[in-house]
Amino acid sequence: MLNKPYPYPEIVTGEQWTVNETIGDQTPCTDNLNRQMYVPMDRECDICGLNHGRMIRRHELGHVKWSPKTMGKLPQGTRPEAIEVLEEIRVNYLMFLNGLGINEPTQCIDIIEAKTFNLINKASITDLILYGLACFWHTNNPHPDAPSHINFDGMTHPYQRSSRVGSHALSHEYIRFKAIMADAIVDSKYHKIRQNELQFVLNTVHTFADRLIRSRGTAQTKVSYRKVQKLAQELSVILNTFLDKPKADEILAPKAQPSAGGQSGENEGENGDDAGSGDANDLEKRMRQKLSEKLIEYHTSQGTGMWGDMEIHKPPLTVNLQSRLKGARNYRASDFGYNPKYINRYCIDKKIFKQKQNVLGGTILIDASGSMRFDGEDILEIMTLLPAVTIAMYNGHSYDGDLRIIAKGGMRVDQKYLDKYAGGGNVVDGPALEWLATMPPRRIWVSDMHVFGRSGSHSSGANLIRDCLNICTKHKIINLQDINEVKEHAIKLNMV
Repeated sequence: MLNKPYPYPEIVTGEQWTVNETIGDQTPCTDNLNRQMYVPMDRECDICGLNHGRMIRRHELGHVKWSPKTMGKLPQGTRPEAIEVLEEIRVNYLMFLNGLGINEPTQCIDIIEAKTFNLINKASITDLILYGLACFWHTNNPHPDAPSHINFDGMTHPYQRSSRVGSHALSHEYIRFKAIMADAIVDSKYHKIRQNELQFVLNTVHTFADRLIRSRGTAQTKVSYRKVQKLAQELSVILNTFLDKPKADEILAPKAQPSAGGQSGENEGENGDDAGSGDANDLEKRMRQKLSEKLIEYHTSQGTGMWGDMEIHKPPLTVNLQSRLKGARNYRASDFGYNPKYINRYCIDKKIFKQKQNVLGGTILIDASGSMRFDGEDILEIMTLLPAVTIAMYNGHSYDGDLRIIAKGGMRVDQKYLDKYAGGGNVVDGPALEWLATMPPRRIWVSDMHVFGRSGSHSSGANLIRDCLNICTKHKIINLQDINEVKEHAIKLNMV
């Protein structure tokens, strides 16, 4: 042991410690409760020549000095890894203030680059955020290749205690992580969805690191573990929301498709706002993209939304459209079969048998909030295309919402009913989609996807978008932006 660089936590606490050497890929750690430490005891790296082990041992001694004996009781929903990465930043920041910053990489930069590339191409947003935070800390000696904008908002520390402390920058690890992420964000080979996700990761890492070490915009000379616990609760909401790994077709941009003129162009059904060919797969991909973008957009605030309570109404369907619907009958006359229903037709065309026919139908759920517009004529046009369709609308006010079945079986409500109950807010998008999930396919959700819950502090939140995305994906619900798209795509979707 004497030939190895052995740390002495006893100097910090005045108590006896057990220090063990990490083996293989074992993660270094410090157990303040049982006074045990696991650290590498090597010197210069055989690959890059830097002494990574020294930086790790210094960091673990920081845990001995400033970390509590246990993580403490975690509030419901708080993830342990949220506590861990924020505590890493806190300890490294306190070491930085004392002139003992982790000034050299804790592992080879090539490994950092490879890990970052791998995460970009495979990992969930949660995994990327955790890795970015784990790479984030301040150093007392800036990286020679670090551009000036890497400095953490130009923060200066006149209270630094060591005369050896010079200018500061962020860690070598985070500089490389951020650079690779920034390149991917503008790289055309990545899908727009993935680029938005990567930008969200960088914003989230910066936001939580900044909030941890600052108060009202001012860098602090002390950062408490209590602040780590508080921020970990908010960070956990994001981590719990973005656990799903990306789908393969949402990482790389679609290959250019040849146009009618023989020249290649972008597949608008993938990266643009077009619905592509208008089939179910194209529409599902477009919906995932838009919901994913909104999922990230809604996390600019850290709020958690709540749905309102929903009541289902079945008003009288007083307008009879049967005579105006083509092919609305469930049965037709045929010259073969086993049920001779139409004997009177024998001398005409011999189609005397009753045959069941497939009548296009399904279920359409319309967002009837103030941002959406439709009327009785729109419903007639839809039912002309899909005679067996069931149509419902939903909206809400304040804390409650309503779902109203406005057309079914060739009948619909009158225009006065539509005028009276249309408008207002969303409030119950999620509960309405849950209802749609129980109805006959094909299931269509007509909405601009501006999703909101009950009034007050719970009106918006990424969890609401996540609910909608999960329900639509699980139950094969297709989103169309407005009534005109329903008219355009209803037959293509072959609703039966």
